[in-house]
Amino acid sequence: MAEQRRAYAAGEMSGQRAARLERLGMVWSVADERFQENLEAAGAYFAEHWTLCAPKSAVALDRPVGQWLANLRRPGALEGRPEWRAALEAIDPDWRPAWPVEWQRRFAAVRELLRDEDGQAVVLPGVTVHGMDVGRWLERQRQPGVWAGLADGQRERLEALGVAPLPPGGAGRVREGP
Repeated sequence: MAEQRRAYAAGEMSGQRAARLERLGMVWSVADERFQENLEAAGAYFAEHWTLCAPKSAVALDRPVGQWLANLRRPGALEGRPEWRAALEAIDPDWRPAWPVEWQRRFAAVRELLRDEDGQAVVLPGVTVHGMDVGRWLERQRQPGVWAGLADGQRERLEALGVAPLPPGGAGRVREGP
C-alpha cells in the first residue's frame, strides 16, 4: 500500500489503476483514513453522551476519542483541514466551545435530561447523568455571581432550556415545566 501511495503521489500511476485501487478500498491519505476511523468513534461517543467534549480518558469503539478530540482542539491543529472541522461540526457544532469543555459536557447532559422529560423536569442537586451531579452544577450556574460570569453563549444556551438566574439573595427551584 505504501508503494502504491508513493507512486500515486509522484504521478507515476495511471488514472485507470488509481480508480481500480479506489474501488478496492484504497485510501490515499493515511491521515484521512485515521481521521475517518476516529470520527466514527467520535460519533459513537456523541450518540451516548450528546457531546464531543469528551474527557481525555474517553474511549469509544476501542479508540482514545477523548485524547484525539483534545488534540484537535489545540490552536492550529485543523489548519489546512476545513473538511475535518466541518465533519466534527456536523456531529456537534459545540465540539470546540469557547468555554471549558467540562462546562459543555455538563450542559449537554442537562439539555438531554430536559429533552427526555419534555420540559417537565425539575433538576435538583443530586440528579446525576453519566456520573455527573448535573443538578448541583445547574444550581451553581443559576447563582447570580456565577451567571454574571458566564459567557454570552453559555447564558443563551441555558436560557434556551428555560433556565434563568436566581434572584439576588433568593433561593428557588432549579427548573419547572410550563
